[in-house]
Amino acid sequence: MEFLQNVWNCIYGFVRQYVVEPTVQMGIRDAIDILILAFVLFRLYRFFYMRRAGRVAIGLIAISFLSILAIVFNLAALSFLVRLFASVAFFCAIVIFQPEIRDALEHIGNLTVLNPRSNTLPKKKLELANEVADETVEAVVSMAKNRTGALIVFEGLTKLGDFTAAGCILDARVSAKMLQNVFYNGSPLHDGALVIRDMRIYAANCVLPSSVRKDLNFGLMGMRHRAAVGVTEVSDALVVVVSEQTGIVSVAQNGKLTRDVDEKTLKDILMTYMAGNAYLRYKKANMRKDYLEMLENIGRTDSKAPTDEQEDCTDAQEVPSLNDQVESQNQQKEE
Repeated sequence: MEFLQNVWNCIYGFVRQYVVEPTVQMGIRDAIDILILAFVLFRLYRFFYMRRAGRVAIGLIAISFLSILAIVFNLAALSFLVRLFASVAFFCAIVIFQPEIRDALEHIGNLTVLNPRSNTLPKKKLELANEVADETVEAVVSMAKNRTGALIVFEGLTKLGDFTAAGCILDARVSAKMLQNVFYNGSPLHDGALVIRDMRIYAANCVLPSSVRKDLNFGLMGMRHRAAVGVTEVSDALVVVVSEQTGIVSVAQNGKLTRDVDEKTLKDILMTYMAGNAYLRYKKANMRKDYLEMLENIGRTDSKAPTDEQEDCTDAQEVPSLNDQVESQNQQKEE
């Protein structure tokens, strides 16, 4: 009983010191601080959940829980081990989470808030982006029909110099014929990826990192799809993949793969990626224009409808009704 009483006193003292008293004394600044911390922890949870480091993070949380128990119950041996681990925990975390820390810093650097001009495109370049998208879509549709494998990478803010260094530098204008020639089966450059930088073909035959995620069901998809997802996991690039076995067109972005993309959807994806808000405003204006034209055509159709009704009414007035005919016949009989 004395041991249970001591345990209860330790738990009560811990809760009162670290939960009850801070809650009673909490002000507006403390509430804002807690909300910001909760948001950061939620984003970290979402970030680590789909990665291998997520299981490592669970292990660290378990060790932290043991350290709390050691402090609450004043366990000497466990407290000693926790202190030894805490002295090198910071450096261990850096080594263990090095890829995830790098990815997180890259995501922060690619935020639109820090790069306001990255989400839009000047009007003078909108025509060039539209030309690049049309040529790419034309080439992709042709290669999909012929079942020619292709891997086209559109570089974003994160430069892919680590991957293009091993490739063949081309620096050519984007055209449908050029893309098809690069991925032609007899071409020496068809095995690797083609990188488009600043709306020009920068390099070909580039080797990309393959995705090692087990939560994605690649099924019968080959290494092109794994490489497409892999490069989008470490950068903000957009990748278009044409399957050599099935001819299905896929798009990879932000570590996700969208399968069976049609021609119109591919054009919208490419333009939204390259032009951003400029294309969305342009598309919205065109949709509004088409909507107004549709309303105008409907108005013209309605304006013709009353004329037809009036003609029907006129014809109805000229033809006597059945009752009028019966009454006229009765009057003639009476006379």
